[in-house]
Amino acid sequence: MDKESLINAYFEGTLDENGLAEVARLRATDAAFDEEMTFQTELQGALKKQERQDVKELFNAIKTEEPSKPVKVFKLRPWLAAASVALVLGLGSWLFFNSGTMDPNQLYEANFEPYDNVVHPIERGNQIEDLRDRAFTAYENKEYPLALELFNQLNREQSDPYIEFYSAIIHMELGDHNQAVVSLESYMAQDGVLSDRVDWYLALSYLKLGALEKSRERLQKVIAKKSFKAEEATKILDALE
Repeated sequence: MDKESLINAYFEGTLDENGLAEVARLRATDAAFDEEMTFQTELQGALKKQERQDVKELFNAIKTEEPSKPVKVFKLRPWLAAASVALVLGLGSWLFFNSGTMDPNQLYEANFEPYDNVVHPIERGNQIEDLRDRAFTAYENKEYPLALELFNQLNREQSDPYIEFYSAIIHMELGDHNQAVVSLESYMAQDGVLSDRVDWYLALSYLKLGALEKSRERLQKVIAKKSFKAEEATKILDALE
């Protein structure tokens, strides 16, 4: 595997132990490789940080603005927007160059990743953890059965729409896409602030279920909004044609 493919696989989480060992070896012996890895790691961290900030501001806008006022739309700062394009092209575009040969399951596996915890960032070392802390800690640690149990408990105690959204992602991780669709539709009905993300995950769930027409409809909505995952949606839609 060449160095570029190795970096791609590293950030997609598809490397085995030998691949991870090779990354560690190259970082210790190849200054250019280590510099590229550092750049890509910092870039992803910056994008995730900005995503959290944008969603936080969006939540605050909804809480403070009058119902009659339009919800403010927040966009990435110019350099982050450019960086995100570079990230997509540099780390993910190779997945789609031959996408015409991919079947729906391959397209799903190439594109699905759990949504970051942008709602309730965890403060590590906090000695007092409430139910939300424990639920999102399990989610971030990829302990999905436990996370689902905690989110279900959280849902019984309060009715914040984001609970349905993250529960849906967990169902996708656990392979229960029918239930994921139910949870995503429920979140959409509540008009949560992450609704523009819902179309993307619905498209992927329908793709996995083989409901290609429904998947196409959701992908077209993602593209029409020109927001979250619009470029990836275009690639998948082209591959399905």
